[in-house]
Amino acid sequence: MVQLLKLKLENASLDKIAELALKAIGPNASAKKNIDVKDVSGNSGAKTYVCSLHEVPKCIVKVSSSKSIMSSQPITQKRVSLATEVLRHQKLAPPIILKGTDFHIERSAGISVMQDFFHFNEELAPPDKIAEVLAKLHSAPTNWYDQLRAEFLNGDKFLSSALHSVPPHAPFWCLPWSGIDTKMPVLGVGNPDPSIAKRIFELGVKTGVYEKVIQCDAFSPVSEAARRQVVVHNDFKPDNILYNPDSKELTVIDYDLVQVGAAVMDFGLPYMMWLGSRFTDFKYRRDFIKSYLHHSSLPTDEKSVRDMMLDCEINTIVAFPGLLANIYDAEIPLLRGVDHPTAKSGYIAQSSKASPTGLELIDLLAEAVLKVKSNADLITSSLEQGLVVTIFKNNGLGSNLLYSWLKEMQENNMLRLFGIAETDGAELFVSDHARKKK
Repeated sequence: MVQLLKLKLENASLDKIAELALKAIGPNASAKKNIDVKDVSGNSGAKTYVCSLHEVPKCIVKVSSSKSIMSSQPITQKRVSLATEVLRHQKLAPPIILKGTDFHIERSAGISVMQDFFHFNEELAPPDKIAEVLAKLHSAPTNWYDQLRAEFLNGDKFLSSALHSVPPHAPFWCLPWSGIDTKMPVLGVGNPDPSIAKRIFELGVKTGVYEKVIQCDAFSPVSEAARRQVVVHNDFKPDNILYNPDSKELTVIDYDLVQVGAAVMDFGLPYMMWLGSRFTDFKYRRDFIKSYLHHSSLPTDEKSVRDMMLDCEINTIVAFPGLLANIYDAEIPLLRGVDHPTAKSGYIAQSSKASPTGLELIDLLAEAVLKVKSNADLITSSLEQGLVVTIFKNNGLGSNLLYSWLKEMQENNMLRLFGIAETDGAELFVSDHARKKK
């Protein structure tokens, strides 16, 4: 039975967090001096504290924040609550041991598998085990999400009309990218307050750029493996996976962004944060995708693997944080040419003279993707070097306008997630193990 407390922890001190953590795990009072509380919060959701005794994680304290984009809406809180309940029932999430008015404390599922922010410790989390836990996550029930989807569509006239006939595998359903659940996409530049995110959403609708993305099917996955409706984590990376020394199993944590959507959504972010051509070589990615398909009881022949890999590469355009996402430092690509709240002064991106505009970018990138899909050599290059790298290295695939934008992004160091250095002639930003062996 979970203990309930009439207590709030927003803005609480670390000492207060430590006191409650001790109450939850129940050690004797003398252990108090040994407890360590570490703030590992991201920028979009709840405050998160890992509490350890003698350097061993014992519990995780999650505190909702009224100032957070992902915690300021009742429907988001409901989504996270329902998702977590489903994943706990599937033994994919650790149990809750204490709850309060704005927080809960869950038992730790083990130790971090991070080697660093972009890499796994392969002794604790070998590729096959990572693929297995992702496949297990994607096997969880999805029916809990149906009512939620209806709620946030019915709450907005534009979305209700625009998304009525859009297939569920369309990338616009990605919540942190589009913000269609809260009317607030998750933003970069420190994740400004919800009022700014709301303004970004309103501009997306007003300028027509959202409608254009909704109507564009070039970025949608093609393979059945990628199109499947699954429980999507949306933040699947090294610091959100733990290793249990007792069971030898991996557990996924942090459910602030969990939703139901196309399976490919859980590959767009990894391809930019630890799995893409910047971090791994082609063989690693091919073997990882093959392992994921195997653990998902899906075909693992060469064509099936390559088709899934191409869908993953294309998803890096519209994923969170993809090429058209809202997180870049100097501009929001979809609002290029519009003076928006996070645009930096002095950048052409916010000027009405910006070329290409956000509306034009959608067409330019869609045309580039279709060119790749129809050319075997470009497909191979995309799978081996990365889709965005391939478009960049081939001068926008014949589009001077697309290439000029990519060059501008490069100069502002806004293509770094794809491995592209900010100066011509510089090496790609890739990890040592992703470099070709001489």
